[in-house]
Amino acid sequence: MSDKKYTVKVPGSCGELLQGITNGINFHVTCPVKLFSEISVNIIKNSEIICEKNYQKAIMAMKKTLQYFGADNYGGEIKIKSEIPAGKGMASSTADISGIIISTALSLNKTITEEETAKIALSIEPSDGIMFRGICLFDHKLGKIHEYLGNIPENRILILDLGGTVDTLEFNNRDFLQELKENEDEINKALKILKDGISNKDLQKVCEASTASAILNQKILYKKNLLKIIDFSLINGALGINIAHSGTVIGIIFCRDFNKISKFADKLQKELNTKLYCFESEITGGGAIY
Repeated sequence: MSDKKYTVKVPGSCGELLQGITNGINFHVTCPVKLFSEISVNIIKNSEIICEKNYQKAIMAMKKTLQYFGADNYGGEIKIKSEIPAGKGMASSTADISGIIISTALSLNKTITEEETAKIALSIEPSDGIMFRGICLFDHKLGKIHEYLGNIPENRILILDLGGTVDTLEFNNRDFLQELKENEDEINKALKILKDGISNKDLQKVCEASTASAILNQKILYKKNLLKIIDFSLINGALGINIAHSGTVIGIIFCRDFNKISKFADKLQKELNTKLYCFESEITGGGAIY
């Protein structure tokens, strides 16, 4: 068994491209962005698991991974360096947990699949599908479905933080079954458009679907000024928007060659008469880097 310390990077997300139920199963379509959690794990025999700030989800992730591989007599040290804001619906917890699972497995000289990583992560809490490569459809509660959809064309995304935080675990424990059922037919129409968009490398179609999902989600987690932001965005050069369906962020999506994002952000803040925390990124593919 190696005593090598492994470092793994996992992307966060700007919420989801689409979320709802299909055939009665909860799912979302991932929206990974170029913001990362960098995890370093050093396993030590006959040791406790140590993590700064006593981060219990991180400790649980390492413990469950050690148990999964029959290495209960090991502990170790976890270090997390993240650029993903927490409590915003940007998959900060999933990125941390997935990185710990993968780096712990590598430290044990074990290989671990994306499906195994997801299974362990879901045993801790509902999880984003960012541990899977590309853009994927994933059951974020029970892991019953996982479908690789591909990758979307090059793009730029302006991420807006509307303020506040959402406890994802608490939110996912709430019962939105009636609202989800009411949305199901429209969500499945949007999902078909999204799949067509990804398959044909048509970013406009992807954005059409993600915008529809954002609007449908208003009855589940209302976002102030959402329709105003959508109208402004479409008039001023954006292709569409997406949201964190259980968080506070909104993504405004542009084609790759749009070069006026800073001016766009200034104009939007004036239009809303409010100061927004916003930053630029890019929708990318999911999956760990190591």
